[in-house]
Amino acid sequence: MKLRVLGCDGGRGLGYNSTSLLFNDHILVDAGTIQSELTLEEASKITDIFFTHSHLDHLVDLPFLFDATFESRKEPLRLHGTKHTIDALMKHIFNDTIWPNFSKLPTAEKGQFVTHVIQADNVYDVAGLRFTPIEVSHTVPTVGFKIEDDNGALIFSGDTGPVDSIWDAANDCTNLEAVILDLSFPVSEQGVADLSKHMTASDVEVELKKLKVDCDVYAFHYKVGLASTLEVQTKQLKHFGKEVKPLRHFKEMII
Repeated sequence: MKLRVLGCDGGRGLGYNSTSLLFNDHILVDAGTIQSELTLEEASKITDIFFTHSHLDHLVDLPFLFDATFESRKEPLRLHGTKHTIDALMKHIFNDTIWPNFSKLPTAEKGQFVTHVIQADNVYDVAGLRFTPIEVSHTVPTVGFKIEDDNGALIFSGDTGPVDSIWDAANDCTNLEAVILDLSFPVSEQGVADLSKHMTASDVEVELKKLKVDCDVYAFHYKVGLASTLEVQTKQLKHFGKEVKPLRHFKEMII
């Protein structure tokens, strides 16, 4: 599978793009960064978006996507998320107050998107990829994903503090190629990480001991202004003797 990293930071600012991972040119995980990294033609090819949770940095570009692709979209975009996430989108974003309800535009019969509620541990097949939501530990209901095709698998933790479910899924994989893991705050801000249910390098060091598979590990969700500090702390981490890599250093990879 091809992964294009449109954004992988824990917020937006100069030099920081919030989380959005594009698989095989058509399927997004989260919608934190879309138009600033894709041409209109590329954005119009997106068919599905899987959401990890309802926080703004993971969905902020979605309303603008419908504006940009209104004329070019031939089929409704499919939005996949937990009931909590879908309910939040419809109640707080597409409510005709904050933003138009594009699910009913131009008409109720021909809306710009449809919603699909997903549940943890079920497998969802989309265009040759299999997405398995994994419940994780964050301040709102959140899932990570196992994403796989016939050639390999990737575990994406989503936003989370220390948790066992991600490692249970990873250790059960026979074809695991990579793990993308939350690392949001420097060690000096451990208290903030604990309160917000994110991780520091100290947390990741402990968590990686649960991973029994030799694979590449990438850190994501650096908070705005902290990238230089977090990159140093990330590179001090190792898994099977290999450095953990900052995901923001990669634009595209084949899994």
